[in-house]
Amino acid sequence: MAWWDSVASLTPVAAWDALHFSGGQLQDQIGNNAITVQGDVATPFPLFGLFGQDKPWPLATPLSLSGEFVLMGFVMHVSRGLVFYKALADSSSYFLDQESNGSIYQYANGSGGQVGSGPPWGAHKFMALVVSPANARVYINNDWAGAAFARSWVADTVGGIGYYADGNEYNLGGSERFFAAGLWSGAASLADLRALESACRAALAGPPVGVHSAALARWHSPNTELWSQPGSYPRRVRVVASARRNIHFGGAGLITGTVKEKGQPDQPLVRQVLLYSENTHQLVAEAWSDAAGNYRFEWLDPAQRYTVISTDYRQMYRAVIADNLRPEAMP
Repeated sequence: MAWWDSVASLTPVAAWDALHFSGGQLQDQIGNNAITVQGDVATPFPLFGLFGQDKPWPLATPLSLSGEFVLMGFVMHVSRGLVFYKALADSSSYFLDQESNGSIYQYANGSGGQVGSGPPWGAHKFMALVVSPANARVYINNDWAGAAFARSWVADTVGGIGYYADGNEYNLGGSERFFAAGLWSGAASLADLRALESACRAALAGPPVGVHSAALARWHSPNTELWSQPGSYPRRVRVVASARRNIHFGGAGLITGTVKEKGQPDQPLVRQVLLYSENTHQLVAEAWSDAAGNYRFEWLDPAQRYTVISTDYRQMYRAVIADNLRPEAMP
């Protein structure tokens, strides 16, 4: 299932993302309403995205907005910026503008004002405008950004991304990013928006890039070539029960655990896990949890204490830490 189809109560009208970009255009995955991009592909970590050239990105055909709908943009600004404009050179009608203090503004034909607040510039922002015939409300990064406001503050068409005023300060620049955008018909709850955001972020997650550590059995030391060899060891090298163990942290100990998202029930996650020595703060080893969320570190010195840190390359969750871990005996 595509991310734009992930919420049953919402019917996609148009959907664009950085994974479907060719010939200078974002290809509409629902219809044929492409967006002409002034920019190019950015480095895909942590999310597949496009950078801009301080110019507007127009839609092939303006979209009409009526009834109940959700208008979404997933972007990262480093200066004043808005997600959508109604029409080029129309400075009185725009969608989801964020100022330097994080304040979010919404205007239609000059009628509007501040409607919420969000994270500072430089943060990835999954923003949605949720509209009913009576009112509208802004969502950003997993929660509502403010209270409901007048429906009259929402324009009746959307013409493109970025520009509404003279100059280029509201457009996507080279250090800013576009990840995805879309329009859906239907009513959306907070749970619906969270599900849509989760699906979108997961689809656009770039390749994992993290700390790369030498394998535990190959950690460098003055005697690396000696202790890595099978068989007997010279007297100056610590004797171990079997070959290929780390002379600093090696032993017959085992640390296991799971990485999960808290819920009813908890959901397993595939994430990077880092193992540190508590005495030296040295990175001892790294691993990835499997599809069931399980990770495992073997051949550890059971007399030492360790800290495990799991990080989220998709940036949906903060790192989790378990410290003062003593390895148990290996079976």
